[in-house]
Amino acid sequence: MTEHSHEPLAGVRVVDCTQMLSGPFASQLLADLGADVIKVERPGTGDITRAIEPTVGDSDVTGYFAALNRGKRSVELDLGSDEGAAALAALAASADVLVENFRPGTMEEWGLGSETLRAANPELVYCSISGFLPGPYRDRPAFDMVVQALGGSMSVTGDADGPPARPGIPIGDICAGMYAVVAVVTALYARDERGGQHVEVPMFEGLVSWLTERAGRTFATGEPYPRMGTAHPSLAPYRVFPAAEGSIALAVGSEGTWRACCAAVDRPDLAADPRFETNADRVEHREELAAELAPALAERTAEEWFETFGEHGVPAAPVKDTVEVFEDPHLRSSGTLSDLEIGGVDLPFVEFPVTFSASETGGARAPPALGEHTREVLAEVLPDGSGEPSDAEGNR
Repeated sequence: MTEHSHEPLAGVRVVDCTQMLSGPFASQLLADLGADVIKVERPGTGDITRAIEPTVGDSDVTGYFAALNRGKRSVELDLGSDEGAAALAALAASADVLVENFRPGTMEEWGLGSETLRAANPELVYCSISGFLPGPYRDRPAFDMVVQALGGSMSVTGDADGPPARPGIPIGDICAGMYAVVAVVTALYARDERGGQHVEVPMFEGLVSWLTERAGRTFATGEPYPRMGTAHPSLAPYRVFPAAEGSIALAVGSEGTWRACCAAVDRPDLAADPRFETNADRVEHREELAAELAPALAERTAEEWFETFGEHGVPAAPVKDTVEVFEDPHLRSSGTLSDLEIGGVDLPFVEFPVTFSASETGGARAPPALGEHTREVLAEVLPDGSGEPSDAEGNR
């Protein structure tokens, strides 16, 4: 169990029967909040992401696995065997939460479904992450690409004259992981009154819910939300422009901000131009507006514009890559980065990016080796205290 008594979920035990991204992301957040997360992995191979290269430095840990499994305890169990299933049932009997993201019905086939485990532990919050809630698609396999395509987000991503594009972040997986954490914490909060319960978290329906304003515009117009690259259909200027070095993202959302933008780029004449007087005018003449702004923005670097726009109170920022963002001085000073080191390489992962006035979160804790904690964890729950299922295969 965690030693940090001021962590919000200190004392909560989570059995993590997930792999890849959506489930491990959810259990990683729970670990950052102080839960004791026990990661159950297949003997010999473990989580699929242990084999997805590249590895970090001179270690055998992949960047993929390290990003999603810090601070967990790893237990090797063959859930398809009687011994492995019995050990998992013992773990679940001692746990507050179980999270799984197998295809629907798999845990039931192993005798480890929600009804079975909650019969033995009525206080258990059993969280299942899947592609779809019950319906025509229920049994279809679902990866992030699939739900992004089906859920509408891919259709609104990319240039207007280009094909749909997959957003660079796996938002289908991350969306499900976030909803899983919300569901688990909500169920824990309600447990004193209602006992444990089974919560089902879908990738597809969750991602559709993230359409929010995009859906609102669709309902209002009866038309699909347009694909416009970095531009916005209802605001202008609101897009990325090339700078002398790098690119600058400019987001003008009010008339006052527009006047400040004109002053920042030393083009006060644009504020008086009838083509650009109101936001509606600027949206109507967005290409003419871009043609006026582009030469001015090309005169300085993106970092220089970041400073200038900041001085004028205009929302704008340089477009940073995934190396540059971790060198950002604000990110470091905000206290959200870990100081984890693996294989001689620094991995400054963002820990739980929320602060609490009376609680602690995060902590630079390494991801576990496969089966590193099998004996330790099973000794806590098996009747004979041996730390091994009776077959012992694949356990350390």
